[in-house]
Amino acid sequence: MNIEDHPTVKRMRAIADAQVENEKRGIDADWLRQLALDCGADDAGLVEISRPALDSQRDGLLHHYPWTRTLLGFVVRMNREPIRSPARSVANIEFHHSGLEVDEVGRRVVQRLEAKGIRAVSPAMGFPMEMYQFPSAIWIVAHKTVAVAAGLGHMGVHRNLIHPKFGNFILLGTVLIGAEATEYDAPIDYNPCLECRLCVTACPVGAIAPDGGFNFSACFTHNYREFMGGFTDWVEQVADSKNALDYRSRMSEPETASMWQSLSHGANYKAAYCMAVCPAGEDVIGTYLADRARHIQEIVKPLQQKEEPVYVVKGSDAEAYAKKRWKNKTVKTVGNALRPRSIDAMLQLLTFAFQPNQARDLRATYHFEFTGDEQRKATIVIHDGVIRVHEGHIGSADLRVTADSRTWLGFLAREHSLVWALLRRKIRVGGSPKLLLAFGRCFPSPAVRHDPTPVPPVASRLRPNTAPYRQNDAATGKIKWSGALRLAEIIEVAQSVKTFRFVEPTGGKIPFEFLPGQFLTFAIEPFGIPTKRSYTIASSPSRGDSIEITVKRETNGLVSRWLHDAAKPGDLLEVVAPNGTFTFTGEEEQSIVLIGGGVGLTPLMSVTRYLTDTSWPGDIHLLLSFRSPREYPFQEEIAALQTRNSRLRVVAMMSDPNVEQWTGARGRIDKAFLASAVPNIATQRVHLCGPLAMMNAVTVALLDLGVPPERIKKEAFGTETRDPTQKAPSAGKIIGRVTFQMSQVSAPIAENDTILDVADRAHVFIDNACRSGTCGACRVKLLSGKVRMPVEDSLTQGEKDRGYILACQALAESDVVVES
Repeated sequence: MNIEDHPTVKRMRAIADAQVENEKRGIDADWLRQLALDCGADDAGLVEISRPALDSQRDGLLHHYPWTRTLLGFVVRMNREPIRSPARSVANIEFHHSGLEVDEVGRRVVQRLEAKGIRAVSPAMGFPMEMYQFPSAIWIVAHKTVAVAAGLGHMGVHRNLIHPKFGNFILLGTVLIGAEATEYDAPIDYNPCLECRLCVTACPVGAIAPDGGFNFSACFTHNYREFMGGFTDWVEQVADSKNALDYRSRMSEPETASMWQSLSHGANYKAAYCMAVCPAGEDVIGTYLADRARHIQEIVKPLQQKEEPVYVVKGSDAEAYAKKRWKNKTVKTVGNALRPRSIDAMLQLLTFAFQPNQARDLRATYHFEFTGDEQRKATIVIHDGVIRVHEGHIGSADLRVTADSRTWLGFLAREHSLVWALLRRKIRVGGSPKLLLAFGRCFPSPAVRHDPTPVPPVASRLRPNTAPYRQNDAATGKIKWSGALRLAEIIEVAQSVKTFRFVEPTGGKIPFEFLPGQFLTFAIEPFGIPTKRSYTIASSPSRGDSIEITVKRETNGLVSRWLHDAAKPGDLLEVVAPNGTFTFTGEEEQSIVLIGGGVGLTPLMSVTRYLTDTSWPGDIHLLLSFRSPREYPFQEEIAALQTRNSRLRVVAMMSDPNVEQWTGARGRIDKAFLASAVPNIATQRVHLCGPLAMMNAVTVALLDLGVPPERIKKEAFGTETRDPTQKAPSAGKIIGRVTFQMSQVSAPIAENDTILDVADRAHVFIDNACRSGTCGACRVKLLSGKVRMPVEDSLTQGEKDRGYILACQALAESDVVVES
């Protein structure tokens, strides 16, 4: 087959013909501008490659892309408030994201043009650039020059482009196109800059002069500290340091951390305050015109008052300005790596590195002649703070310098000594040496080692606060609340038994929901001893303005003694709530049997109050046991509840045979009592709460009466006989080892030790509160081995099936492994 007949070749010929046709008639200008907008730009304009405004850029552009005919300049708006923020991390995020958006807009435009057979390329908005050209011009296209020519705005005093509508809160992009357009845009006929000079007052290094002058070196050294030259200086500090301590004397921890952040997340601009404060542009100017004082107070002053390092070159105008201007900023001398490596680059950089205030009284003409690798003649005129650089020798010189080009560049980089160069005649001077010194002051060149300047960390106004893990409550399915409740009232309800009523500290309802039968966990310091303790809620969820616990004073009870003896109304107590699955709301069954011994009445009281308040239609059997009537709390209220609720049946019995003044039942709750007190008890759901011995006896009786085990819900009281803040002494022989898998700790366990006891001694954290098997806070997963638990009622059957145990109750029978 003839190659010209190949389908691919035919298609390519057709595309080429279309491209030639496009080049002849030009691309429709309106279509190109709309294309940019469709691809995400906020405004766009067109410039022909031959425009005189591009004279300084054309050779570089055509060197890379000789087919360029048209330049499509476009802008992308930035969000203003992030740029204005004194938190420069926020501003930098906006710069970075907007920059990526500009690059993406350019890429989309190029894709659309290529699809039509039109050559196009979009150089980066910022970085990456051609770094092998550093410190000369490293960009491919000067976006600002193109934007001005394309009618997208004019340069403000601060040397940023100001768009007539969006102000300077924009980033710029350019697409180089290999075809002409049908028409081109012209610069706008006015400058949106207001000449308010706020950029002058906000600049931390004085780079912007009131008369429109601009000190490039000052801006470059500070704002771009973590780019190019500043990064180079940092690397040199690392390399030049003798050891870590020497490095720390040069670079503070915040500076090192900031450099890491730039390396990891994109180089940070240190200031750009000139952009932040600029009020120009139709979309921006309104609030400034309405209240200029507010604009200064809210936008300018926070930047001026910001505590921060200001980076300057030693001997520069910026150093003099910053030290005089700022008392709240740390002025630090650094290098900026503006070290030319060719005579051509040096001559280009002279106007950018020039320090006009250092040359205020200097009037001199210098003739330079460079020999060796680069042969060049130049005239440099410095007159009252203004510099002019000319090719060749013009006029008469006040000082003549003849220098080997390599030696001179090495001298500028502080790699060669001027005395050495003069002695070896590598540099020859004709005229007053004072003029050479004056020339050097106009272009300060930092050494590798700088003046040590500690940069202290800025104090954060935020208080470090580790957010706790928020557990879900198994009964309600909602996150447990934690916070402080205020003790409002203490009420004595029986001998050695008090009710403690808590309210929300600022008023209003209790800030969490709970179910009748649940408990609160207190994190308190009774008598200065940090501890946790759980107490069942005695009040009803239907009474949301307060919450109550009822506590018996135990002789050995650390927390109960503190509550009875030391706590007082007004105290704030830290609480986690709600907790527990020993609940009954009336939705579970049509009747309920509640059996309580002693202070084990409290969760049953919550249930009884709630069912009465909500007019639950089912039967309630409340069976209670106490030693004597003096220990029977809530007697009058229970009688009142019976009056309100005809379906509430209460039987209370006293176990002390010597009790007097009691006409009710006597003895203990047993099988016969249960059979007589509750008809058809075998079909009932039973909730049982009290001392462990009492519960064990009642459970046996219930089983004998035919109550299925799964219908008996239990919660133990009084199983903790020792101070819960004290570790139990290990007793008995060693029966194995406990391995805490996540903590990678192993420790021996004795026959009377619980898993929690061993964890305490081995400094392995397992959350806990009641240490009696009631709260379930210490549940952990048993991975291997066997344990027995006297109390396990706070575990659901599903948790048991998945291998969870209560560390405070688990007694090992051999080696065990738990997940903690």
